[in-house]
Amino acid sequence: MPLNQSASERLAALKAEIKQLEQTAISELIEKRNSLSQQLAQVDAEIAELTGNKPEAKKRSRRTSPAAPPRNLPLQDLKELLAAAPDKTLSIRKENLELQNIKTLAKANPHLLKLGGNGPWPTVTLLK
Repeated sequence: MPLNQSASERLAALKAEIKQLEQTAISELIEKRNSLSQQLAQVDAEIAELTGNKPEAKKRSRRTSPAAPPRNLPLQDLKELLAAAPDKTLSIRKENLELQNIKTLAKANPHLLKLGGNGPWPTVTLLK
């Protein structure tokens, strides 16, 4: 059994050494990235100085909170919501309504509901 124990001890030591080497490599890469970022900023500043333009600010991506699932309203609730809206019209996306449901209701009740809007911003209007 002592041979197995020494082999497992060596294996554990090698794993620890690998982990240490990985951490060293990661820290070196992070330092290299930071250095390159600084150099890039200096180059951008030099370009801006030569051209007379301000350096462009980095665009940051906006993180939005996860959207709630679209609401699926029955006809009566939709009519009440539209009656309270200005001009009896609502933006389907702004109100987070399910578009397919609204289309189905408008198709079934063309005398009552009308779809409108432009492209990705559809609206629904109460006619009566």
